[in-house]
Amino acid sequence: MTVSYWRRTERLGVLACDVLVVGAGICGVSAALHLQRRGLSVIVVERERVGSGASTRNAGFLMRGCADCYSAAAGEFGRERAAFLWQLTEENLAGLRREGVGQLAGTRDVASVLAALREDEFEALRASERMMREDGFEVSWQDGSRNPGDSLWKQAKVLGGLVNPGDASCNSREVIEHLRSRLNCPVHEGQEVFACEADGAHVVVRTTDARIRARHVLVCTNAYGPLLLPGLAEHVTPRRGQMLALRASGARRLDASYYINFGSEYLRQHADGTILVGGCRTYHAEREVGYEDKVTPWMQTDLERFAKSVLGEFGSEEIVARWAGTMGFSRTHLPLIGPTWGENSAEGRVWFCGGFTGHGMSMAYRVSEIAVGVMLEGVGNPFELRR
Repeated sequence: MTVSYWRRTERLGVLACDVLVVGAGICGVSAALHLQRRGLSVIVVERERVGSGASTRNAGFLMRGCADCYSAAAGEFGRERAAFLWQLTEENLAGLRREGVGQLAGTRDVASVLAALREDEFEALRASERMMREDGFEVSWQDGSRNPGDSLWKQAKVLGGLVNPGDASCNSREVIEHLRSRLNCPVHEGQEVFACEADGAHVVVRTTDARIRARHVLVCTNAYGPLLLPGLAEHVTPRRGQMLALRASGARRLDASYYINFGSEYLRQHADGTILVGGCRTYHAEREVGYEDKVTPWMQTDLERFAKSVLGEFGSEEIVARWAGTMGFSRTHLPLIGPTWGENSAEGRVWFCGGFTGHGMSMAYRVSEIAVGVMLEGVGNPFELRR
């Protein structure tokens, strides 16, 4: 991104800190919490407002694992790696609960279910159930007889579902604001970073209204990382996801948060009864790329079609919101942690943590904690960013 001459001021002055965190979504705010608990001085800068990106444009799933199932992850990454990822997401949710997220009005302890509508997905989920039990994870299996009042099981031809019993759902804006309230460091909104320059053992970062001198910089802008650090473009791609929300109705009830069609679609019911529906991006993967904040007719049509197939018919007046959000997809489908390079990077002193591939709420709190340890202490890096 660029900042015009006319917008460059130093009204915030020349600031100094141990670590500057760029980006105030779930990853950046979490990283700042972990840093301040180490006794470090921290400043957070955000281009827009806290949580204005994908962190508050999601469905509010706090789930174990990934949208795809355990057997698929084991096939892609290896079984040991899959177990590590599932354990990490359990730790992520446990950490958020320790922060008090479970006491928020919009948070509910509700199982997430990977539901199969096709035989191939049914077999993959059954294999996942077996493997997860073998690897020590609590898991169960569900069929329609257990939830006769659930709208999904009544309407769709669900063959069965793998249940993650310890999961939760949330109002993601409420979560971000809660985590921010636990920070005792400055958070400067409306501050776009446009330059990073090495200065001895420090980095000098220019933002819209400040000059900040820091020993370390941690960039937590996920999909937007390549706009500041062009070297990240080969590692992180901006991909747009879309959602819609249906008015609360007593006729519709969801007893779990659902992922369907190998994670391509998902839906859940919020605490106020509103049903949130998202996904269908995989059918338009090449079109839904980039930073433009817009809903597209092809995606919204598919979302409506999917929602009707699993919830029953509804009128357009029942749709109370439509929106989009830009996610950062990594080439490996795993998060990335590492020093960056290229223009504006002050090589070796500016680090990146991101590339959550649609799983920021389920991973970023814990991954940012790992990133802090890697950056400051050189501990083992399970998500290494390589050139």
